[in-house]
Amino acid sequence: MTTAYYTFEQHFAHNTGDDHPEHAMRLLAIEQGLKQSGLWQELDIIQGSMAHTPDILRAHSHGYYDQLQLIQPEQGHIYVDEDTPMAPGSLEAALYSVGTCTQALDDVLHRDSQHCNAFVGVRPPGHHAEHKKSKGFCFFNNIAICGLRAADIHHLQRVLIIDFDAHQCNGTIDILANDQRFLICSSFQHPFYPNSHYQVGLHNNVLNVPMDAGTGSQEFRDKVTDAWDDAIRKFAPELILVSAGFDAHEADPMAELNLQDNDYTWLGNWIGEIAANRNTPVLSLLEGGYDLNALARSVVSYIRAMQ
Repeated sequence: MTTAYYTFEQHFAHNTGDDHPEHAMRLLAIEQGLKQSGLWQELDIIQGSMAHTPDILRAHSHGYYDQLQLIQPEQGHIYVDEDTPMAPGSLEAALYSVGTCTQALDDVLHRDSQHCNAFVGVRPPGHHAEHKKSKGFCFFNNIAICGLRAADIHHLQRVLIIDFDAHQCNGTIDILANDQRFLICSSFQHPFYPNSHYQVGLHNNVLNVPMDAGTGSQEFRDKVTDAWDDAIRKFAPELILVSAGFDAHEADPMAELNLQDNDYTWLGNWIGEIAANRNTPVLSLLEGGYDLNALARSVVSYIRAMQ
């Protein structure tokens, strides 16, 4: 079995401007890091495809989907929320982001697949997008869309979602809260953006792990395993979806957590061990990570461990 890395050139059409942290250099830095490490040659590199509308409409409302098409500018930028710019090619990039993720999902779930795990380098990211709202650099919620496709089309009953981004997955929870087919495990800095959907016990399928600013490696690892290990074992997932955000790294300018490169090695190993218990496929989708050097190193560490 090999690990697959999915990407698509259409993300360049999502031009966020020179000063926005979510820009095309993020994916270029990851690819360069994979090549310099020698991992690029060991991965199956697969080009992504356009989304199918029914996949989007499982997670988002018709009205919201239509609105994005109507407001897309012919030139320049608009902001669909205070943090999320939209350029003439942004919607196409977002549709390729969704389509590439669902393509990877189908591949890892295929009975005769050569890939038991895959990493999808996508932009725009997705985990802040809510059912009817763009938010936090995100238009469509890639992880929730994949989860609902896995449940509705592939008929899975137990889908585990792990989100280790520094920012809580408000959109994923907004879409999938209290749906017993999903167990959502989210670690994040708190209090911090987006300051919602974080209350302990509010949803019966969400395990939040809030972290204080300055949280480092050992405290992070202890809190995650204490909060999630038993619940994940009892849940016995048929699929693991990972919102892989790397902005909890100490070098990242968008958060105040202190994770190191080797914490992403640890995460890859920990998730890999969970998967190995039941031969469970793993699909990881890129979310945050905005210091280019730290992002590249962290993704390399994570993918190497997942191999």
